[in-house]
Amino acid sequence: MKKNTFSRRTLLHNTVHLAVLSSAPVLLQACKKAEFRCDDVSGLSAQDAELRAALEYVDRSPHDTAKSCASCAFYVANDENQCGQCTLVKGPIHPLGYCNSWAAKG
Repeated sequence: MKKNTFSRRTLLHNTVHLAVLSSAPVLLQACKKAEFRCDDVSGLSAQDAELRAALEYVDRSPHDTAKSCASCAFYVANDENQCGQCTLVKGPIHPLGYCNSWAAKG
């Protein structure tokens, strides 16, 4: 008959796993707080909203950070983890966003 005992190694291994699993919700919540969106155009005029759509503004650049609003000559940054502004496109602008009028900072 086999004895059912825990070794120190098994106990330590299980404790580490439990600690990691119990901290997962906290880590996920922290990641959510770091994420923000800049797509609320409810305060824009119809004309400004149309221009934003015509320039195909998106919150995430298809070119990654190589061509994002943060590296655009028209982007005006705000505090970290907040929407900025653009001199061409009205409304909140995400630093990782992109539109068809992107121009490299000089």
